[in-house]
Amino acid sequence: MNSGDRLGEPVRRFDGRAAGRRTWAWLALLVPAVLSLVPVAILYLRARVWWVGVPALVIAMGYGGAVGWIVGHARPAVRGRVVVLHTGGLSVSGRGGRTGYTWDELTSVTVSGVRDEPDDRTRWSVTIVAEDGRVLRFGDDIPDVRALGIAVAEEITARIVPRHLAAVKAGESVRMGPFTVDLRGIEKDGDRLPWPVVREVEIDNGLVIVRAAAGWTDLLTVAAQMPDAMAFTALCHQVRELTELP
Repeated sequence: MNSGDRLGEPVRRFDGRAAGRRTWAWLALLVPAVLSLVPVAILYLRARVWWVGVPALVIAMGYGGAVGWIVGHARPAVRGRVVVLHTGGLSVSGRGGRTGYTWDELTSVTVSGVRDEPDDRTRWSVTIVAEDGRVLRFGDDIPDVRALGIAVAEEITARIVPRHLAAVKAGESVRMGPFTVDLRGIEKDGDRLPWPVVREVEIDNGLVIVRAAAGWTDLLTVAAQMPDAMAFTALCHQVRELTELP
């Protein structure tokens, strides 16, 4: 059975090559312009031809700033990667070759977003761990990387939550990130919230929050540091419903 048969039909493609080509194209235009304008600006400024030297210097500085922004923010990739979601898994292609994993071969995913204050832009990253120990990391080199992370998280959630729920029903405790979930409630760092005082479990503003009733302290952690945050919230909702049954 080849990889295509194993992973099923392609559903969505995240092609990092196009963004990389655009970035390099801008650099190919801007860098020579800077290198050309700087000597011109210096030459005319020394000659005190201000009406030529000053505009040339200002333009060169503007282009130079644009180059710096592209290198620092767009981070042009040397190796453009393509990630394809299939009905049965995902594949990653690049200069290093092609690899693929079925959904059952992926053990966890972390989706994190960090806000870049200067331009008020959130930079998303996705970290996927496979059962063979390989770690796949995706960032701005992949377009719509947040959508990629959510899609993978949904698939992993659909597989691990039933297993964890079965363990909790059997009286076991399940550890997810810094939280422990069982039939009695949710615990983190020695602090426990019984299910009757748990109001909501959600991901909000970059945090995984277990909201408690009045008089109790919320439990929280940074979403970027917690694998399978989506699965954790789904499990908590199902366990809470289970404990509310008569």
